[in-house]
Amino acid sequence: MSDYMPTEVVVDILSRLPVKTLIRFRCVSKTWFSLISTHDFITMHLNRTLSNTKDPPYLLFRHFNEETEKENFAFLSYEDPFPDDHFSKHPNFVNPKPYWQPYEFFDYPSDFIELDCPYKSSNEFWLIVGISNGLVCMVDDTPSNTPYDIVPILWNPSIHKSVFLPSPGVRLPSSYEPMEYLGFGYDPITDDYKVVRLVYLHGWDERSFQGEEPSVVQIYSLRSNAWRTIPGPGHRYIIKEQSLSVFVNGSVHWLAHVGNVDTDSEDDYSDDDPPCNVIFTFNIRDEVFHKMDVPKYYEDTFDLNMMVALIGDKLALVPGNFNLWSSKACYSVWVMKEYGLAESWTKLYNIRIGPDLENVVGFAKNEVIVNKYGTLLSYNPRKRERSDPGIEALSTSFYMDTYIESLVLLNVEDDALRKQAKASTASKGIRAKVKRKRKVGVSFKQAGKGSAGLMQKLMLKPRKSRKIEGSATRTHTLQTGESSSKQMKKGKNKTKEVA
Repeated sequence: MSDYMPTEVVVDILSRLPVKTLIRFRCVSKTWFSLISTHDFITMHLNRTLSNTKDPPYLLFRHFNEETEKENFAFLSYEDPFPDDHFSKHPNFVNPKPYWQPYEFFDYPSDFIELDCPYKSSNEFWLIVGISNGLVCMVDDTPSNTPYDIVPILWNPSIHKSVFLPSPGVRLPSSYEPMEYLGFGYDPITDDYKVVRLVYLHGWDERSFQGEEPSVVQIYSLRSNAWRTIPGPGHRYIIKEQSLSVFVNGSVHWLAHVGNVDTDSEDDYSDDDPPCNVIFTFNIRDEVFHKMDVPKYYEDTFDLNMMVALIGDKLALVPGNFNLWSSKACYSVWVMKEYGLAESWTKLYNIRIGPDLENVVGFAKNEVIVNKYGTLLSYNPRKRERSDPGIEALSTSFYMDTYIESLVLLNVEDDALRKQAKASTASKGIRAKVKRKRKVGVSFKQAGKGSAGLMQKLMLKPRKSRKIEGSATRTHTLQTGESSSKQMKKGKNKTKEVA
């Protein structure tokens, strides 16, 4: 290591360096290469990064450009993701676009770090399940002409490494329309990353529609590199359609309804047990399902576009009124100040920027990033100002979350996981782009003991396929919509909110 410095001191110094520097330092010697690649060093570096409160995280931003038909990833500044002077920082920069075409934020080489995703989705873009300790969990559908399955990958963009995970192995016949929810998280006690997959099978007959088919709950563990089936939560929980998951405090969170389903009732619920909104959780370590209360006002209000989110390290709830095309359309932002205590829900502010406010994309330090029918806007709730950075994309493709750099996956051999995933990817070949509808939204029906039998039945007895009319894309947002055809403007146009 060094004749003049103790090994412990060298390790301590290296563990404080940024990821980019450490990747470069692996070329110094075989000793340093081995040291930086060890599990203990990776864990030490991660713990130091997590405890560092001085350096803010990045924002991982993704959007799908319909003109170029390209999925774009970038790191943005958490402090100021879309600066006002972005277009004027490089006056001598020659934009390759013709002068009559509007310039976009990502046409100028400043204020962001462009990322190269190693794999292309067979659809327009990947479904991002979640981010944990520098790992991005993403899944892809198989083409619609094959039995339904997913292809998951773990990607660490800070070290330019990704690995395919094994297929879950439950290939659903096309006579079922699978509705699924996915979550991703990390257990520090077992030092394990897990993916949870909840699938409800919506068949084309009355029996399966009424929930006689059990739900399938599967868990993937990175340590064991295998999927396994666990008992489901039962039929009372109905996760909200198009609900995203949030990982905080060791659990995955979804927005859901709870109540006794009565299939003879017109509203699908019994009068004795009316439905209410809850936050449905799955503990990554214990692998147990729980529920949490939402603010009282929103318990029995169903004409809302509501989502769970994360602001800093706090669980957040973002409800919006139903009429998105009204001039009074708005979202409100609530945080749970003390985790698990319903009485600690506190409203922070409202987001009012006029009609066509489709959904909230993410949160920066002092700004909220929102989607207005394919046009990205940045809103400052304190100043009540909005700005337009000049980004238009497919509405359902917008994604933003905080990201910290790490060395996780550096010690994972590429072939170790990929060999087990070959079977699921080889059948794809060079996959054509397929626009396939993934219904993100499912009712939990009977689960548990019947799951293993169901898996066997699905693989051995496929039903007759039935074509699904119409087309749509997977959605990550509360409300789907096509991109606006509005012209993007150069720079950022600020407007004051009208009280």
